[in-house]
Amino acid sequence: MKKQLGILAVLVALPLHAGTMGDSEQINPWYASIGTGFSWTQLPGIDNPNPALWDDSIQGYDSHLGNRGFYTFEVGKQVHRLIDVSVLYLDNETFNYQKFQTGVSNTEGFTGDSRTRYFDLNNRALLVNGFLHPDHSWLNVHTVNFTPFVGGGIGYALNQLDNFYTVGTVDAGGVAVGSTSSIGNKVNTNSFAWQGSVGLNIKPQASHVSIDVGYRYYDGGKFNASSSVYSDSSGVVSATPWSGRVKANQVFVDFKYTV
Repeated sequence: MKKQLGILAVLVALPLHAGTMGDSEQINPWYASIGTGFSWTQLPGIDNPNPALWDDSIQGYDSHLGNRGFYTFEVGKQVHRLIDVSVLYLDNETFNYQKFQTGVSNTEGFTGDSRTRYFDLNNRALLVNGFLHPDHSWLNVHTVNFTPFVGGGIGYALNQLDNFYTVGTVDAGGVAVGSTSSIGNKVNTNSFAWQGSVGLNIKPQASHVSIDVGYRYYDGGKFNASSSVYSDSSGVVSATPWSGRVKANQVFVDFKYTV
């Protein structure tokens, strides 16, 4: 997050009066923004893709991907007094899956009845958005305007799954010994993504700089694991891949500069 926070600090340091706007503001202006926020992931919906190959588990396979920060870059334009459109790039910090399981093992490479599975997931998306807002502020406090907005967007996501592996636990003479197996290759998945958001624009009067704060529901699309894995006993074997979806509730703050 250090990189994006440094960029935010530079933008915030811009003068609030970055040039007099004159008697009337520009009609249908362009704008650019950088933002950051935090994601609370929902369960991705991972099921055992093939019980004959993957271990049956009392705990199942589904597990949260963790809560992570993100940053955004956005360029947009007001196309109507009530409507803005934009292109948004969103980059999440690396999500981490971890799931402890118990149950009779089918996985080649170890024979224990408990194991922990892991993988990392990188999610990046490019979205085309539309936003609806009133043509005037709904609240003015000490020369600061407050204007609500609602929006949605669709686009493309790249989900990169890496560091896929399993650590099985075997009782060897009363001592728990871990053995690594089910090591999968890195996999890139191209997917459809979408978002819906609501928020509030906070803008000092006669200023080019404003702040958007709000909530976004984000669906970052489908991800897949490798279709082949390495086992300790058999080497590389074909495997039915895991799959799930990136889904998160997000809060965000965007620092916007309007031309």
